[in-house]
Amino acid sequence: MMPTDPKKRTIARSFADAFRGVGDCIRTERNMRIHLTMCVYVLFFASRIELTRGEMACLLLAIGSVMTAETLNTSVEKLCDFTQKHTNHLIRVIKDMAAGAVLICAVFAALVGIVVLFRPELWEAFWAICTDPVSLALFLLSLAVAAVFVFLGPVKMMEQAERWFGGRRQ
Repeated sequence: MMPTDPKKRTIARSFADAFRGVGDCIRTERNMRIHLTMCVYVLFFASRIELTRGEMACLLLAIGSVMTAETLNTSVEKLCDFTQKHTNHLIRVIKDMAAGAVLICAVFAALVGIVVLFRPELWEAFWAICTDPVSLALFLLSLAVAAVFVFLGPVKMMEQAERWFGGRRQ
């Protein structure tokens, strides 16, 4: 239970609340799962080529800005839905602006990714994966798992896994 006096609120509790908020966003928002999945693949391929510290910092800042924008967009949307139960032109405009902020961040993050990653070493790393049967199989499996994660979400993924691998019986 949260203390009533804000001065008694611990740093650990603040971090726990923040992580819960990020988890809720990942669990409930498909677009957040899309961004998270793309980030994983960007970082995977970034690790396969030599990047300077500055290039890696640019990628991390771009990733952080998109994830932050998506989290803030989700917060704005949920607050708008809470305050206004019926269709409202101003609420639609506010939600569209928040979504536009995510779009701007995502477009510029993609441009950063193109500038930093598109080089011969990237294609060599990709080709190495494609020409090794085990690496290719693992990569394709990761794409399948990523698609399930994005479109079903972690909760439905776990429910489906329980059905497939002998969890709860229905």
